[in-house]
Amino acid sequence: MNRSKELIIGIFACICLAILYWGINFLKGENIFSQKKFFYAVYENVDGLTISCPVTVNGFKVGQVSNITLHSKQIADLIVEVTIEEDIDFHRSSLLEIYDSDILGTKSLELKMINGSQIAQSGDTLQGSIANGLTSEVSEQFGSVKVGLDQLIISFDKVLKEVKNLSNTANRILLNNEERLNASMYSIEKIALEVGDQTTNISNVIDNLSAFSDSLNSIDVYSFSNKIVNISSQLELLLLQLNKGDGSLAKILNEDSIYIDLSNTINSMDQLLNDVRENPKKYVNISLWGGDRKDAK
Repeated sequence: MNRSKELIIGIFACICLAILYWGINFLKGENIFSQKKFFYAVYENVDGLTISCPVTVNGFKVGQVSNITLHSKQIADLIVEVTIEEDIDFHRSSLLEIYDSDILGTKSLELKMINGSQIAQSGDTLQGSIANGLTSEVSEQFGSVKVGLDQLIISFDKVLKEVKNLSNTANRILLNNEERLNASMYSIEKIALEVGDQTTNISNVIDNLSAFSDSLNSIDVYSFSNKIVNISSQLELLLLQLNKGDGSLAKILNEDSIYIDLSNTINSMDQLLNDVRENPKKYVNISLWGGDRKDAK
């Protein structure tokens, strides 16, 4: 009876150990009941690939990474062991490519089937490669953006320095010319006060100009121009008459005889005045005793 109990306990323990082993492998993603094939690939850098990462074909999981080891102490290459659980055939020229399975950069392996001459057997070493994933592309784009930002920051820093230098120059000019600026401001204020005091006069001048403008508007320009035309016509007629010799004034201006007579008369008067001045007794006889009366008798 005791032996049967021990046998039952032993069988139950084996079953528990088997279930535990199966459960651990199931949690690790391994199927112990499937026919496994092991393949290898060599990488200089696994780029964050870890054990238990899935191996896929066109997005479908066919296995997982079972181990990652160093090639040797002298050579830093890494040997990645993968387990293919699905019953699939592919050629030895196929690739095991590391890629980003999501935007967070989680790594996976993709089995890229490439036609060749030989079917791959368990234990063969396949060619390994690393794809440009989302993380690397974002890093490249960010690198170019970073360069642009660095140049923008440098340019902005230069602008800030120029603005600072300009501000310092302006402050220095203001300090050196503070008295002149104060004098100029005082002069401007004084001129403003003078203009304010002369506002009444300016208003009067404007009113006078307005009145003068109204006066000009009230003038009958048409009649005024007609009068000027008439005066011009009369002057023209007078000049024509003078040129023709009509009238006394025309004769005075045009005939030489009148000029000669006037000239002779003036000369005679001049001679008479000279004779009076030289021989006044011939023309004026003054007697104090009346002797002239006797002679007259």
